[in-house]
Amino acid sequence: MLSITTNTKLDIILPDTNKALKEVIKNATPKELEALSSAKDLKSVLNSLLKQSAQSSASDKTLLQLLKQNPTLKNLGNVSSTIKDLLTSIKSDKKPLPIQKVLKGFLVDIKNLNEKDVKAKLANSGVFLESRLKNAQNPQLELKNTLIKLQALVDKSSVYEVKSLTKHIQTLLDTPILKNATNQALLQPQTDNKQLLAFLSRGVLKILQTLESNIKEADAKLVDPKLAGAKKTDILFSKEISSEITKLNSLDAPLKLQTQQNVKEIIANDLKSLLLQTREEVVKSNSPNQTEILKNIDKLALQIDYYQLVSHLSNSSSLYLPFSWQELKDGQIELKKDIDDKFYCDISLNLINYGELNLKLVLYDENQLNIKILSDNAKLKELIKENIPSLRSALISSNITPREIRIQDATKKTPTSVYEATTQSINIGFEIKA
Repeated sequence: MLSITTNTKLDIILPDTNKALKEVIKNATPKELEALSSAKDLKSVLNSLLKQSAQSSASDKTLLQLLKQNPTLKNLGNVSSTIKDLLTSIKSDKKPLPIQKVLKGFLVDIKNLNEKDVKAKLANSGVFLESRLKNAQNPQLELKNTLIKLQALVDKSSVYEVKSLTKHIQTLLDTPILKNATNQALLQPQTDNKQLLAFLSRGVLKILQTLESNIKEADAKLVDPKLAGAKKTDILFSKEISSEITKLNSLDAPLKLQTQQNVKEIIANDLKSLLLQTREEVVKSNSPNQTEILKNIDKLALQIDYYQLVSHLSNSSSLYLPFSWQELKDGQIELKKDIDDKFYCDISLNLINYGELNLKLVLYDENQLNIKILSDNAKLKELIKENIPSLRSALISSNITPREIRIQDATKKTPTSVYEATTQSINIGFEIKA
């Protein structure tokens, strides 16, 4: 059973729940621990970290440095390789685990990677699990707040059927479920009253039918001319009403109103939560491949913990992007933004056949892009040069104007470009490992 807590900082900063922190503390020298806290015992060190962390103290920077220099964490490898290893160990087991399908879907070939996939994978990477659980809303509380807003709106309507919804909404708000709805219910397993949920669902459907039918009738001009004229002024046709209708459509069934529905959806799709649940299943099983599966699960969990901790300590979002690319040995993407709404991207790749490849990109004026490509491999630079026209065409077709594309040696000193000239004003953004 996955435990849920609203204290995300505690989850990320305690060694019992964050294996990356545990590894750093284990390998830290007495002098390094002293830099984190004047106290010598672990409890006091952690207390010091918790108290000072919110203020972005020197201890955060010290711990972040220790984290990035830790030999165990530096040699963890990339997440994509770990996912492949885990899949291999699961496949060789006689009884396939449910997580196998999730892992396959998570690891996409780079040729098939699209914007929708990237967003979904970043959201469900496991790095945001605790914060997503903390911010999860009780759907019953969502319904309550939506009905309160809607009640105030429909009461202003001059359309009788719409205005009469005020009393109907109040009846729903007076039910024990909505009266007592809070987010604290998410922390405690409880049984929802199925009859009351069905009653609320029918009530929501009645509201939706009334609002939508009146809007449709007015649009079709099948009602009194006075009502048709009200389309320009009546609250029924406002953006506010439209917004509340959208919310109600996501809360119109008993299943959608179950207390822990939102939490269940998060847990069902989040990689870290699935790893925790799978680990419990494997520990209880008699699988002959148990040791290998657990080793790979623990390694992947440690990698996710690492990104969570780096994000916490650097006040940014450090992420990984899992995809399959045979040429890639290792890679990292770092995104930043400056005060003038310019966006910077450093891409550092270690390619199996071509060595290191670095790209520096700056996006400004909404769609203007400068690209600098750095490599010492002559064959790779020639290959990139041959494909520059295709790159330009692809960017232009995406409404991005490539203002400058340069290919340079990585080891030679190059003239100052727009990128270097403005780096002093860059704010920390987020980092992605590939």
